[in-house]
Amino acid sequence: MCGRLNVIDAPILAFLSQFLSDIPEIESAFNIAPTDDLWVLHQTPDGAQTSKMRWWLVPSWSKGPQHKFSMFNARSETVATSPAFRDPFKQQRCIIPVSGYFEWRKEGARRQPMYFEPDDAEVLLLAGIWDRWRGDGKTITSCSVVTTQAHRATQSYHHRLPLMLRPDEIDLWMDAESDIRSVEGLMTPKLPCKLRVVDVEPTINNAREKNFDAQKPAGPVRLILSDV
Repeated sequence: MCGRLNVIDAPILAFLSQFLSDIPEIESAFNIAPTDDLWVLHQTPDGAQTSKMRWWLVPSWSKGPQHKFSMFNARSETVATSPAFRDPFKQQRCIIPVSGYFEWRKEGARRQPMYFEPDDAEVLLLAGIWDRWRGDGKTITSCSVVTTQAHRATQSYHHRLPLMLRPDEIDLWMDAESDIRSVEGLMTPKLPCKLRVVDVEPTINNAREKNFDAQKPAGPVRLILSDV
């Protein structure tokens, strides 16, 4: 599971500038939670584009937004076969650039938040899928983060891992014409860059807490080595 995200404006803008001539105004956002908006890089017939999308996928064929099932993560093991995810996986894959993400571990009845961020890179490139729903006179463009089983270096922290891509894998992932078997080959647990992980104060367990100052460290920083 990947349940909260941080976005810091400068590095995200620097990343997007490699693909876009017209860069949108992006502001830093912290403790982004499912159903909040995210900036997403995706392909269109006219080339790469960035759009603000709701982080909770609403399938184009559905009756509309609902919360019966968790739709903000798509498991790599079933994304190609799930009725909600299989069509977007075939044709509408995207990159979700973030500055870091949160996971939780259980300590008895307590949930301890942990923050993961790149140590030797500016952004994490999370693999995603997106869809567009129309109905009731409105349009909802939404996305989901693809997750894998934990990497061997992260198993002690959490049993799932957001699918992280290397810069040289972006085109293959986003291109709707890519061989789907090659795309599926990208969905393995990997760490393209070193990660720093630190326990943070449980204040951020409240999804309404968007103040960066609330993300206070509650322990030492640990380093997780990359695959590179």
